[in-house]
Amino acid sequence: MKRWVTLGAAAALAGAGLVGSRASAESDQVTAVLRDPGGTVVGLVTFAGDGRGTRVTAVLRPNRYVAADQFHGFHVHANDNPSNGSGCLADPAQPPSTWFLSADAHLARAGEMHGEHAGDMPSVLVTSRGLAVLGFVTTRFTPAAVVGRAIVLHAGPDNFGNVPVGTAPDQYTPNSPAATDKTHATGNSGDRVACGVARRV
Repeated sequence: MKRWVTLGAAAALAGAGLVGSRASAESDQVTAVLRDPGGTVVGLVTFAGDGRGTRVTAVLRPNRYVAADQFHGFHVHANDNPSNGSGCLADPAQPPSTWFLSADAHLARAGEMHGEHAGDMPSVLVTSRGLAVLGFVTTRFTPAAVVGRAIVLHAGPDNFGNVPVGTAPDQYTPNSPAATDKTHATGNSGDRVACGVARRV
């Protein structure tokens, strides 16, 4: 696993040649090139079949839209509502709250709340140098299930729906429905700062 992550990092940091020869050798492999609102490549996400499930590797290079030494929300979005546009659309001249809304909501079944979504993935921890490498295995989706979906990196950390609301001393009282609505939908992880559509290689 360590060797595979290292090869993924080397491919991602190679500039325009992000998808290397190893990728083309794996017929079940799916990749998403992440771009910031201005279209600059900031990372690569790879999904590949594994005997244990789907192996996911993400590699990020420094960019001005993420904070160093911080976690950032990271999800598979459904990209299934043409009325919002298609793929990864953003105008850097517009407010960040408008970026990549074309990616739609998280990949999920009806009625699921954040933390249960198939598209919920572990957060990316960016280092003090602005770099990040993340690798894990999931059984929530197959590589084929993410083809055509949008992979999105967020500006803030993901709370994974872990906000205990209630009247007990160790619970929180919401100040408005909007507070819990954001948690249930996205983990309240903030603006979408990078996006890429997953495609077979």
